[in-house]
Order: sequence, then C-alpha cells, then structure tokens
Amino acid sequence: MDSTKKPLSDAALRSFAKAHFDAWNAHDVEACIALMTDDVVYEDPGFESAAHGKAEVAARIRAIFTAFPDIHFPEEMAHVHTNVDDAECVLTWTFYATMTGDLVAPEGKMPATGKKIQVSGASFNRFRGDLLSHFTMYYDSLDMMVQLGFLPKTNGLGFKAVVLADLLAGKAKKVLHMA
Repeated sequence: MDSTKKPLSDAALRSFAKAHFDAWNAHDVEACIALMTDDVVYEDPGFESAAHGKAEVAARIRAIFTAFPDIHFPEEMAHVHTNVDDAECVLTWTFYATMTGDLVAPEGKMPATGKKIQVSGASFNRFRGDLLSHFTMYYDSLDMMVQLGFLPKTNGLGFKAVVLADLLAGKAKKVLHMA
C-alpha cells in the first residue's frame, strides 16, 4: 500500500481489512507489517506495554504465531466498520487457536497449555495515508486466561479466592509502604 495517497475510501478500508485478516490467517508476519507505518503502535491487553515500530510489532506477532500456530480468524466472523472522515476502522472478529507453544514477551513467558480457545474482540485502527499507524485490541483477556487454564473459572470459588488474595496483597503493599 502507498502511504502517500489521499484519505482512504470505504473500499480502501475494507481492502485493508481483507489483506489484514488474510495475512494473519496465512501467519505471514511480513505481510502484516507491510500494511503498517514504520512508527506503528500496537496495544494489546495481553501485554503490559505497547509495541512501537515495525520491529517490535513483528516480534509481538511472531510470538503470537509461535504460541498459537493454528490461530485462525474465520471470514464469516470478521466485520469491518469504517470511518472514512477520520481515516479509521473498527474490525470485529473471533479467532480460534490452540496454545501449543510458549508465549514469550518482554514481560515474561507463558508456558504452552495445549488448550483450545475461542476469543472474540475488536481492534480500533487508525491510518496515516493508507497504512496502519496505530491499532488497539479489545477483548476479554480474563476469559482468555481462564480458557487457557491460567485462572480458575470466574463463576467459581477459586476465582473469588484469587481476586480476594489480589485485593489483600494490594492493601498489604500499601500498609507496608506507609510504615
């Protein structure tokens, strides 16, 4: 895509969305990155910090493909909502994947669980010219952690115990720092 073009049309935003999902479904990191500006910013609730620039985003995408080598976004579950005036679009999606590899990120490593997951969410996409310059993912990362087996089910006593322990640990930290 040529980032020097005039503002994107509805058709161009929809074409981007198709190319984006096709690249993810092909597990083609280079094709994903080709759709982005050099200074792209990628925010994802599964990671503590945003990725800045093509190199960091490529590393993040490779980590996802390593952890979930069968990740797939079915076309019938992907939708595009365009805002031509502001050069933005929202993609809603569902993906299916199995965690057969470790997820390695700057924040640490999540070991492979072998569990299958289904996650629905959306990404808010901003463009400069016709290249993606900033995208933010929105999905229920808590539910994803439950599906992967890292957290107990949210309707059970185990989850309530985890939440209570976290609250108490936070209060204890505050008390200890005040002393």
